[in-house]
Amino acid sequence: MGNDLRPHAPPAGTDQVLVVLSDVEMGAGGPADDFPHSDWLADLLLSYDEPPFAGLPVDIVLNGDIVDLFKTPFEGRYPHHVTPRVALGKLEQIAAAHPRFFSAIQELLAHRGAERRVHFVTGNHDAELAFPEIQTDLRRRCGGSERLCFAGFELDLGRVHVEHGSQRDPMFAVDAARPIIEYRGEQLLNLSWGAVTLLDTVMELQPQLAFLDRVMPKTAVFELMPEAKELLTELFWNYWTRDYWRGFFGSDDPARRLTWTMVKEVVWRFGTKEPDVAMDKTLRDRLTHGDDIMLCILGHQHQPAWWSYGDRKLLQAGCLRNEYMLVDEGRELRPIPKCYAEAYLRRGTPLRSHLVEIAGPPAPAGYLPESFFDLLPPVLDLLTATERSRQATPEQREPDADEGEELV
Repeated sequence: MGNDLRPHAPPAGTDQVLVVLSDVEMGAGGPADDFPHSDWLADLLLSYDEPPFAGLPVDIVLNGDIVDLFKTPFEGRYPHHVTPRVALGKLEQIAAAHPRFFSAIQELLAHRGAERRVHFVTGNHDAELAFPEIQTDLRRRCGGSERLCFAGFELDLGRVHVEHGSQRDPMFAVDAARPIIEYRGEQLLNLSWGAVTLLDTVMELQPQLAFLDRVMPKTAVFELMPEAKELLTELFWNYWTRDYWRGFFGSDDPARRLTWTMVKEVVWRFGTKEPDVAMDKTLRDRLTHGDDIMLCILGHQHQPAWWSYGDRKLLQAGCLRNEYMLVDEGRELRPIPKCYAEAYLRRGTPLRSHLVEIAGPPAPAGYLPESFFDLLPPVLDLLTATERSRQATPEQREPDADEGEELV
């Protein structure tokens, strides 16, 4: 890849390099894959074996939503009962579509110049990392090194704190002490209520809506294509006023649970029509009032950001997945630069940290629509079908997807 992409070099005294990448969202290939560029990512990772990093210890932190197990189907479905078999089936598809990513990690960990470690931090798109079976399979695909680590939801390296950020989002937070639960004799992923909602509503519409999800900002998307906003509102309204409650009372399904946090968030999102994720501000308070950490690095929101308090900083690392800026009243889809974080440490204390913004590779042939408005016809078709479903009698509707669902 070459050093021309890097405006920074490690300062004198650096004894550890920290690289944090978030929200890659590698899928199972095809048009619905948000990151069809694993060769490019492999080159980026392996560039840390080159000068000026070749002789320094390097920690690569894959900070959540790296492999997009959430948006990958299993046997053509998106079950909200995710067992180890379901998780492994999803990972197999992603690995088949992105072999170079896994082989690059193996090459990186085999570097002889100085120690390399790779850490997987759990996000909301790869919650399946909690399964020991997934960790074993990932380690096998990456060469079997014990320097491939699974940190859980957060990682502390010296006075640096790294987490994906979804645990601070009320829609996607899960019980960190119970990421896996038992149900009917099987191990299940303890999914957030937000994840269950998306799996039960929009995930099967990925073929039609995947590219629309990559277009930013969402406020402009909905202004130029109000039909998309109407479709999503209709889908979620039907779910929360009808489908969610079908069979709710008397059911022991752990994916169907009611909390005050969930109710408040649903009411707020319907009231504000706010499409973007939310996060709290507790890490800023920790940086301001404590001295245990000097640097926090987050992902999840897909928006690079920089905040400081004296010599303490919070970096929001942006994302690597493909996203496009909607400009000129929808006449242009401009690629948004990819962004990640670097930090240089000495004995665990940050000497310098920054965001690295780079242009991604060109989109594959056929990946980009000729026009933003080419996305409208499938939205209109889905909107018509959704309105018909709402108006149908209970006898005319399709059976609830959960009725008779087996653990797979």
